[in-house]
Amino acid sequence: MMIHLADAVRDGFQKILLRTVDTDIVVLAVAATTKLKIQELWVAFGTGQHFRYIPAHEIAAFLGPDKSQALPMFHAYTGCDTVSSFNTRGKKTAWDTWKVFDELTPALVHLSTGTADISDDVVAVLERFTILLYDRTINLVNIDEARQALFTKKGRAMEAIPPTRGALVQ
Repeated sequence: MMIHLADAVRDGFQKILLRTVDTDIVVLAVAATTKLKIQELWVAFGTGQHFRYIPAHEIAAFLGPDKSQALPMFHAYTGCDTVSSFNTRGKKTAWDTWKVFDELTPALVHLSTGTADISDDVVAVLERFTILLYDRTINLVNIDEARQALFTKKGRAMEAIPPTRGALVQ
């Protein structure tokens, strides 16, 4: 769909409507609005009583160019059709955490460029974000130390602690 969208923009169309039932397309549409500089991009989303028109261009304007570009990577990192989500942590919790942890945006933008090299700085930001996702009061930056603290000091079940650093990097 995004290839057809880019082709339509190249042909001069600036007001476009996409039809989907897939949230991944909505996320990609928000990012594409900024990247392709589309005047209006509407997404006809859902079915039956849950059908609605989503103004991707307004969402992109509200988020700004950086967050719009980072949104697909955020969506993938926090769980989507092909990527597992963090156990016991949903999109709303992840979104609320992103709102208070601005350092995540440049890291996600970097990851969205598709470069194979993921720097230690980017991994450190992802580690800190993931720690905050599970506990916003903990001051640790090493995810393995945070796992130990959450499990031993706070008595959390194994399912309610973040993944290991090895799993996170993978």
